[in-house]
Amino acid sequence: MDTYPWWTEEHKAFDKEMRAFADEVMPLDVETRWKREFPREIFDRISRKGYGGAGVPKEYGGLGLGATGACIAAEAMNRMPGSGRTFVGNMLGGLRQIIEFGTEEQKSRFLPRIAKGELGAIVITEPFAGTDAAAQEMGARREGGSYLLNGKKRYIVAAGTAQRYMVYARTSQDPEDRKRYKHLTAFVVEKGFPGFSVEKINEVIGFENIQNGVLDFQDVPVPLENRIGEEGDGWRVMTAGLNFERTLICAQTVGWMGELLRNVVPYAERRVQFGKPTISFTNNQFKIADMMMRWKIARLLTYHTAHLWDLGWDITLESNMAKVYNCEGVLASSLDGIQVMGGDGLTPFYPLAAIMKVAKVENIAGGTMEACRLVIHRTGMRQFADDLKMPRRVIHEKLGVPVPAADLPRKEKSVDEEQMLKVLAEDYRVNPGLHMSREDLKTFFDVEDGKLDEVLVGLERKGLVKLLRDKRGIALAKATYDGLNRAFPKEHYKWFPSWVQEENIF
Repeated sequence: MDTYPWWTEEHKAFDKEMRAFADEVMPLDVETRWKREFPREIFDRISRKGYGGAGVPKEYGGLGLGATGACIAAEAMNRMPGSGRTFVGNMLGGLRQIIEFGTEEQKSRFLPRIAKGELGAIVITEPFAGTDAAAQEMGARREGGSYLLNGKKRYIVAAGTAQRYMVYARTSQDPEDRKRYKHLTAFVVEKGFPGFSVEKINEVIGFENIQNGVLDFQDVPVPLENRIGEEGDGWRVMTAGLNFERTLICAQTVGWMGELLRNVVPYAERRVQFGKPTISFTNNQFKIADMMMRWKIARLLTYHTAHLWDLGWDITLESNMAKVYNCEGVLASSLDGIQVMGGDGLTPFYPLAAIMKVAKVENIAGGTMEACRLVIHRTGMRQFADDLKMPRRVIHEKLGVPVPAADLPRKEKSVDEEQMLKVLAEDYRVNPGLHMSREDLKTFFDVEDGKLDEVLVGLERKGLVKLLRDKRGIALAKATYDGLNRAFPKEHYKWFPSWVQEENIF
């Protein structure tokens, strides 16, 4: 696949190296999936190569390749659905949280371990808290130089095999702290801490050679030096890592999309039905074309987002958009690929069914599609605010129809009920099905909000205006039928196309 113009020579060389490494270890991944064994040898090799440090700064023993390098590694490793997910989970196991919120001592202690391939895990989900991550109930109680953690976490990737767990726990029951998202605190819990154990290993689709489980915490002592950030900073620490996590998940999906095509296209070129290769059938060509489009677009989205991250941009919008597009895209591509391959696509002898399973998992893990869409909507409404303003339109003097207006109306320095009613009635001619917002009205009147409200409420009491209120007060207004009649004679609102015959109008 393509390299990109913004990649450094180091990135390009790393991409080539990672692809060769994936080719080398893929047989081990397949073998361990059949045996249902953790692919420890693969991770031993990763440790020796230092690939886990792709996103770790060089001063802490990493490769210093940023988010772009981390995505390059994730894409290559996710030609293997299981091993690749654990590899990404290691880079997500507190990397960004430690870089952004850790002390210098914590960075010097933990980051070299990540770079050397020590496996990590993100620990958020609880039996009663999933997408609603702020509702976590696991408690952390300060006692001297330690915190005692009590509770359970579930659906944890690499449960038991990870050495390092990025854990979030509630340190305040104060409702005010909860409102301000100051009720959680972040900790690094290490394998072997007293009272810390694996309660259960789950049977989850797509986890043939990696573990997913439930963790139990019984008075687990976590030293103060393993707290990341200050007490009450847990929500900030957690959300700081989410955009990075979602970008790496996108790189996972790109690896899966590529592997789908590497199997589907050669298969269809060699599978003969009705006397010709099945790739010659138009319906299969359409499916393969869709798979190619999704792959190309998903890859561009991923590396564009990673590049923005490396430049220091806020990638909240891009990372969530890419996750939705990529995760839904790879699931669709896996189904298309299986359809092209028919019965063989459903067997474990090809990787399509395995990719379909992990693709479905990533429509939920790391932020559901619904949660990501909420973030996109809220962030987009802020970022696009200037671009999404209502276009101003007016009635054309000769045509009598709404047309765009290049200029703004002259603002009046005062407002009375008659003026307000005429503005609302004229808007009925332009946008008959819409209310006017406070912002719309203030393009006509240069007055204080209180005066605007006073006039609107007065008209409402007389039944001439209908108002819609939100928690901030009056939000939208429109003239009632009585208000329209009071503002102008009925002839003011009439308009007919030129082709309408006069005798058909009454």
